[in-house]
Amino acid sequence: RFVVGAEGADFFLVYAKTDTDPKAESHTTLSLFIVDRTEGVSTEYIYGLLGTRGGGAGRLKFTDVKVPKENIILGEGEGGKIFYQMMVPERLTTAAGSLGSARACLRIATKYSTKRKAFGRAIKNFQAVSFNIADSITLLDAARSIVLNTARTIDAGAPPALQRRLVSESKKFSTKSCWDVINKSMQVMGGIGYTTVYPIERILRDSRIGEIWTGTTEIMNLIIQHEYYKDILSEKWLGRDIEKDAIDSDAEEEKHFG
Repeated sequence: RFVVGAEGADFFLVYAKTDTDPKAESHTTLSLFIVDRTEGVSTEYIYGLLGTRGGGAGRLKFTDVKVPKENIILGEGEGGKIFYQMMVPERLTTAAGSLGSARACLRIATKYSTKRKAFGRAIKNFQAVSFNIADSITLLDAARSIVLNTARTIDAGAPPALQRRLVSESKKFSTKSCWDVINKSMQVMGGIGYTTVYPIERILRDSRIGEIWTGTTEIMNLIIQHEYYKDILSEKWLGRDIEKDAIDSDAEEEKHFG
């Protein structure tokens, strides 16, 4: 389900479970294949989407499909490794792509606010409008910063666990912040922003998927807290106990842990 390119792609990347041993480690049970669109590969349904309608997303059905041995990528059992590596650039690309959409909408709204007049004044002179612009600038700059920091950290060869956490933070924060910027831009535009006279309505529809695909915001939260707990409770953090900085740090009886 939800296969991008289901409508017209000539081949697909397919993860399949190739080790059914219940004792096998989960990350070694998957393999990745290149599956050509042959007679046994059919597109059963094409979804009507709110936005991003050019991808031809749909549901595929495989019927007695045979895949040549040479179509396996890296080797049997390497699918899990590939998946976790692939998620880093895929999620970071989603985070970075959202920035461009939000910036475009903010520029349109800012320009519009200098031309549209109400009560004889350009609407940028009303704080109800200009504060929306200010909030949007702040969100966009913050999102750009976290995405750039993550990209630089990954390029510097950060440990995989740190990469997973930072990428998850970037995708979560950027997609949510950029959605807010786009929404605020439409609010500044008023009714005309809801029409097809300006592209904001289309960008808004396209951008909603950012918080869903390549891992939902909820999954990003799951990864963030998991990696942070694992890091903060590791041995390297067991040196100086900051709790001892409190004046009454020795009042152990008051530290109830239920």
